Amino acid sequence: MRQLFSQIYEFIETIPDRLYPFANEIEGRWVRGRRSYLNALNNAFLTYGPQRLGYKLTFYRASFHLLGAVLFIIFATLLSQKLFGSDRALYVLMATAIVVLFIQEFHLHPKRYGQSRQKGVVDWLTWVIPMVTYLSIQTF
Repeated sequence: MRQLFSQIYEFIETIPDRLYPFANEIEGRWVRGRRSYLNALNNAFLTYGPQRLGYKLTFYRASFHLLGAVLFIIFATLLSQKLFGSDRALYVLMATAIVVLFIQEFHLHPKRYGQSRQKGVVDWLTWVIPMVTYLSIQTF
Protein backbone atom coordinates (compact mmCIF):
# COMPACT_ATOMS: atom_id res chain seq x y z
CA MET A 1 0.00 0.00 0.00
CA ARG A 2 2.84 2.37 0.89
CA GLN A 3 4.55 1.61 -2.42
CA LEU A 4 1.33 2.40 -4.33
CA PHE A 5 1.01 5.71 -2.49
CA SER A 6 4.64 6.53 -3.32
CA GLN A 7 4.07 5.74 -7.00
CA ILE A 8 0.95 7.90 -7.16
CA TYR A 9 2.72 10.74 -5.34
CA GLU A 10 5.71 10.55 -7.68
CA PHE A 11 3.45 10.44 -10.75
CA ILE A 12 1.59 13.57 -9.64
CA GLU A 13 4.77 15.32 -8.56
CA THR A 14 6.49 14.75 -11.92
CA ILE A 15 3.62 15.93 -14.14
CA PRO A 16 5.32 19.32 -14.73
CA ASP A 17 8.56 17.54 -15.62
CA ARG A 18 6.87 15.37 -18.25
CA LEU A 19 4.82 18.23 -19.71
CA TYR A 20 7.73 20.69 -19.97
CA PRO A 21 6.98 22.38 -23.32
CA PHE A 22 10.33 24.08 -23.94
CA ALA A 23 12.94 22.39 -26.11
CA ASN A 24 16.55 21.95 -25.04
CA GLU A 25 19.44 20.68 -27.09
CA ILE A 26 21.08 17.60 -25.59
CA GLU A 27 23.98 16.00 -27.46
CA GLY A 28 22.94 17.61 -30.74
CA ARG A 29 19.27 16.57 -30.49
CA TRP A 30 16.35 18.80 -29.55
CA VAL A 31 14.22 17.25 -26.84
CA ARG A 32 11.12 18.21 -24.89
CA GLY A 33 9.39 16.83 -21.83
CA ARG A 34 11.21 15.29 -18.91
CA ARG A 35 14.66 15.17 -20.54
CA SER A 36 14.37 18.83 -21.48
CA TYR A 37 13.17 19.76 -17.99
CA LEU A 38 16.00 17.87 -16.30
CA ASN A 39 18.52 19.57 -18.61
CA ALA A 40 17.02 23.00 -17.82
CA LEU A 41 17.14 22.12 -14.12
CA ASN A 42 20.77 21.08 -14.36
CA ASN A 43 21.65 24.28 -16.25
CA ALA A 44 19.86 26.35 -13.59
CA PHE A 45 21.82 24.63 -10.81
CA LEU A 46 25.08 25.28 -12.68
CA THR A 47 24.15 28.92 -13.29
CA TYR A 48 22.50 29.91 -10.00
CA GLY A 49 23.87 27.36 -7.55
CA PRO A 50 22.50 24.26 -5.83
CA GLN A 51 18.71 24.19 -5.39
CA ARG A 52 18.29 27.54 -7.18
CA LEU A 53 15.95 27.32 -10.15
CA GLY A 54 16.02 30.84 -11.53
CA TYR A 55 12.93 32.84 -12.33
CA LYS A 56 11.86 30.88 -15.45
CA LEU A 57 11.73 27.46 -13.81
CA THR A 58 10.34 28.94 -10.59
CA PHE A 59 7.52 30.56 -12.55
CA TYR A 60 6.92 27.33 -14.51
CA ARG A 61 6.68 25.25 -11.32
CA ALA A 62 4.56 27.89 -9.57
CA SER A 63 2.07 27.85 -12.44
CA PHE A 64 1.54 24.12 -11.85
CA HIS A 65 1.15 24.72 -8.12
CA LEU A 66 -1.47 27.36 -8.89
CA LEU A 67 -3.27 25.01 -11.29
CA GLY A 68 -3.15 22.30 -8.62
CA ALA A 69 -4.60 24.68 -6.05
CA VAL A 70 -7.47 25.64 -8.37
CA LEU A 71 -8.22 21.99 -9.15
CA PHE A 72 -8.10 21.15 -5.45
CA ILE A 73 -10.54 23.98 -4.69
CA ILE A 74 -12.94 22.72 -7.35
CA PHE A 75 -12.78 19.09 -6.20
CA ALA A 76 -12.95 20.01 -2.50
CA THR A 77 -16.02 22.16 -3.14
CA LEU A 78 -17.74 19.42 -5.12
CA LEU A 79 -16.77 16.77 -2.58
CA SER A 80 -17.96 18.82 0.39
CA GLN A 81 -21.31 19.59 -1.24
CA LYS A 82 -22.07 16.25 -2.92
CA LEU A 83 -20.58 13.77 -0.47
CA PHE A 84 -20.79 15.56 2.85
CA GLY A 85 -23.58 18.06 2.07
CA SER A 86 -21.97 20.69 4.25
CA ASP A 87 -19.99 23.88 3.84
CA ARG A 88 -18.13 22.97 7.03
CA ALA A 89 -16.57 20.04 5.20
CA LEU A 90 -15.05 22.50 2.74
CA TYR A 91 -13.30 24.35 5.58
CA VAL A 92 -12.07 21.07 7.06
CA LEU A 93 -10.75 19.90 3.68
CA MET A 94 -8.99 23.21 3.03
CA ALA A 95 -7.48 23.39 6.52
CA THR A 96 -6.27 19.81 6.22
CA ALA A 97 -4.74 20.54 2.83
CA ILE A 98 -2.95 23.62 4.16
CA VAL A 99 -1.45 21.61 7.05
CA VAL A 100 -0.43 18.75 4.74
CA LEU A 101 1.15 21.20 2.29
CA PHE A 102 3.04 22.81 5.18
CA ILE A 103 4.43 19.43 6.21
CA GLN A 104 5.27 18.58 2.60
CA GLU A 105 7.03 21.85 1.77
CA PHE A 106 8.88 22.39 5.06
CA HIS A 107 9.61 18.84 6.23
CA LEU A 108 9.35 16.25 3.45
CA HIS A 109 10.78 18.17 0.48
CA PRO A 110 13.78 19.61 2.33
CA LYS A 111 14.55 16.14 3.63
CA ARG A 112 13.98 14.33 0.31
CA TYR A 113 15.26 16.90 -2.20
CA GLY A 114 17.24 19.35 -0.11
CA GLN A 115 14.70 22.01 -1.02
CA SER A 116 15.54 25.49 0.24
CA ARG A 117 13.27 27.22 2.71
CA GLN A 118 12.73 30.07 0.23
CA LYS A 119 11.39 27.65 -2.41
CA GLY A 120 9.21 26.01 0.23
CA VAL A 121 7.70 29.39 1.12
CA VAL A 122 7.01 30.22 -2.54
CA ASP A 123 5.47 26.78 -3.19
CA TRP A 124 3.37 26.84 -0.03
CA LEU A 125 2.07 30.36 -0.68
CA THR A 126 1.28 29.48 -4.30
CA TRP A 127 -0.98 26.71 -2.99
CA VAL A 128 -2.41 28.48 0.05
CA ILE A 129 -3.20 31.98 -1.26
CA PRO A 130 -5.85 30.72 -3.74
CA MET A 131 -7.40 28.53 -1.04
CA VAL A 132 -7.56 31.33 1.52
CA THR A 133 -8.89 33.72 -1.12
CA TYR A 134 -11.61 31.25 -2.08
CA LEU A 135 -12.56 30.64 1.55
CA SER A 136 -12.72 34.38 2.25
CA ILE A 137 -14.98 34.87 -0.76
CA GLN A 138 -17.19 32.01 0.45
CA THR A 139 -17.72 33.62 3.85
CA PHE A 140 -19.03 36.90 2.38
